[in-house]
Amino acid sequence: MLGKLEQTKARLGGIHKALDAFLNARQHLLVEYIRLSTNKNLPAKEELHEFCGQLIDYVSAGHFEIYDHVLAAYEASKGNARVLAERIYPRIKRNTDEALNFHDRYHQADDDLMMEMELDQDLNRLGELLEERFSLEDRLVSAIRLADHLDTGEPA
Repeated sequence: MLGKLEQTKARLGGIHKALDAFLNARQHLLVEYIRLSTNKNLPAKEELHEFCGQLIDYVSAGHFEIYDHVLAAYEASKGNARVLAERIYPRIKRNTDEALNFHDRYHQADDDLMMEMELDQDLNRLGELLEERFSLEDRLVSAIRLADHLDTGEPA
């Protein structure tokens, strides 16, 4: 996932300050996810709490900072934002719901036995969700870039 992130940053970096900040937040979340998921020991509750906060911040930033900008840019370039939204947003919504479920389950987790038994499996599932989410987000931003090039006549 880090390799894909570097490719995304190389391809989409510098388009917009909000997007650059979002990609940096993605990198921080991903580094912390990898650290937690590869650690052989059960993380401290504070570490898990911090990660859950980063997860919510990232998911929220997508919805409140990036997606609205993407739709506005797509509409401004005479694209059909509705088609884009109908294809991608329902998948992002389901993904968000699952990320929120992870947060709710582990943000205030007090049961070490439950954490020990299920955290590894839940982190694996969350990794799959994050990979899907990053791909969907990249598709949204790439659609805007393509629409911008179609409007200006520049090659994509």
